[in-house]
Amino acid sequence: MTLHQRLLAFSDRVNNLVEQLLLVIGVVFSLILFAQVLARYLGHSLSWSEETGRYLLVATTFLGSTVAYKRAHFIGLGGFGAKFGRVVERTIVRALQLLTLACFGFITWFGVGYTIKAWDQVSIAVQMPMSLPISVLPLSGAIFLLHVLVDLTKPWSAAA
Repeated sequence: MTLHQRLLAFSDRVNNLVEQLLLVIGVVFSLILFAQVLARYLGHSLSWSEETGRYLLVATTFLGSTVAYKRAHFIGLGGFGAKFGRVVERTIVRALQLLTLACFGFITWFGVGYTIKAWDQVSIAVQMPMSLPISVLPLSGAIFLLHVLVDLTKPWSAAA
């Protein structure tokens, strides 16, 4: 089994877990919003619902973007270098993958630092360490790194 095949299998498993987590987050988010509307209709307010909903929405955005990348649902530059031949096109794709890897590496690195710095801060309504909702940033960055590494380890014959 090659490095690419191992990374691909691990990437697929991680993506499957993220998709399942997104389903759970979506259900919880819907239930919280329903409870909030019901409580306000009955004249009460759930002080924690807006803050929790905001954190779940941020988590959905970051984790959902990793799934979008894995499924190749982002806008791409396919065919950009096709005018110059397959070798130039593949070289452009590899260069973009390396830039993407560097970008997500920085996001992960600084996300870990920011998560650690935020450990002493506490959220207002839920009273949890702010590093918990912030930790989705380095987590999604690491997942992006995995997916980009899968793309980078593709053999040249299968890259384009």
